[in-house]
Amino acid sequence: MKALWRLEAIRKRNARDLCVSLLERQLGHPLPLTRDDSDINDVWQLVDSCLSYAGAFHALMTVVEEFHRGSIPMEELRNLVDELLPEPLLHPRERRELDGLLRTLAARAPELVAPDVIRALYWEVTGPSGPALNADPDDLRGVLARLEDLTVSVDSVPPLLAFVEELAASANGRPAVDLQSWAGGLAHRLGLARSLPAARRRAAQASQRRQPRSYLIIEFRPDGAVPDRYLTSAWLQVEGEHGLMLHCDDDPLPFDRLPVLVKELLSENQQVVNRPTPELTLEFVLPVDLLGTPLDQLRITVDGLERRLGIEHPVVVRSLDRMRRQAYHHPWRRKWHWLRDNPRGAKVCWVTQPGQYGGESLYNMLLSEPSSVCLAMAFPPRPDGPDSSDELRAALQAGAPIVAWCRRGRDPGRFVQEFQDLLDMGALALPDTVLTLRRQALRALDEDPGGDHLGLELTLIFDDADRLPEPYVRLKAPA
Repeated sequence: MKALWRLEAIRKRNARDLCVSLLERQLGHPLPLTRDDSDINDVWQLVDSCLSYAGAFHALMTVVEEFHRGSIPMEELRNLVDELLPEPLLHPRERRELDGLLRTLAARAPELVAPDVIRALYWEVTGPSGPALNADPDDLRGVLARLEDLTVSVDSVPPLLAFVEELAASANGRPAVDLQSWAGGLAHRLGLARSLPAARRRAAQASQRRQPRSYLIIEFRPDGAVPDRYLTSAWLQVEGEHGLMLHCDDDPLPFDRLPVLVKELLSENQQVVNRPTPELTLEFVLPVDLLGTPLDQLRITVDGLERRLGIEHPVVVRSLDRMRRQAYHHPWRRKWHWLRDNPRGAKVCWVTQPGQYGGESLYNMLLSEPSSVCLAMAFPPRPDGPDSSDELRAALQAGAPIVAWCRRGRDPGRFVQEFQDLLDMGALALPDTVLTLRRQALRALDEDPGGDHLGLELTLIFDDADRLPEPYVRLKAPA
């Protein structure tokens, strides 16, 4: 305090007011400061307020140094600060950017920064033995300052970085992308880039734990003896648990019996009706020649009310051929694990017309770039066979967990914009985002029966390599 008082820019009221104004501009937000008519008490209040916010005192030194650079009192004060106060984790620019990102998040999704959520996230990243939260959860800047002071954790990831990753995993759209980009930049500067994927995986898993989901998986396997007949199986799987077999038919069925099977499973099977989680995703495991079947538009009738399947639950398709061929599993797992660890960094390989790339070229593009986890086509792939296109085959063999296309074909520029809008909401959220799109499409169809909304024509392959139906799970040693 004595060293600070020796500086004229601090000692005189007018100069001190200017320093406070410049300090707040550098911080990017007002400093909670109670002013006092007494100069000495006013300086004490300034010091106390700066010490309450990580980086604020160092920012004050930067401001004051503009007035007293090279002076003996300034050098003495700088040496004292360097000795007593550790260097802050964030640079001023990083702190301002984070403040702006969180204000945007609060405006778009206020429930994610509610006091109870912030308190829970604080204890999640600091652990049960972490220091008490000496800040009001309503004061998000105060919580961030507290986290910035905690620079060490057991897994080498600073709690502040883990906190931002948790928020990004819970958010959607541009705020999530920007938060994860900010965290990636900080991790790179701190030399923690290798630790970040593990932090992101934990954040994604924590987010999933907060939003449990069940999966109804229905498989159609071609019957070799009878063309156009299929052996059907169905499982119910709750997230993180083994699947429960619901149905296994040894008698081959025609594909047009699928609506009856789906209706029975959804409305009459007691395990599905009484599932432990309300959220349910429908996954159809199909041979390659059936992947383009518009199952989201499948109509079922329950108690006299007919509706499309795709407006009630997320509906995705999965590749039976990839599940059954172990040789495809290695690139598939690599791609899925990359996506799981970097959900906001997913890149799309756009194919806007058939034959745009040769099969080998497309396979090489997808295989050689880890972030290319999605293939998007503005046209439907031709059925499997001698005259089939190579796009779908290349995507499945290269391990792309996400493949999407418009079943009737679409103007390439329009399709790219529409599907990119879906991806901006988060690659791992695509099944739910597409569900919303399909509901919007039906409302648009009521207003314009001749419309061509993408939600009526989009097929989505969404293949989770960590979650396979029970027959495909590798045998493990007994517990």
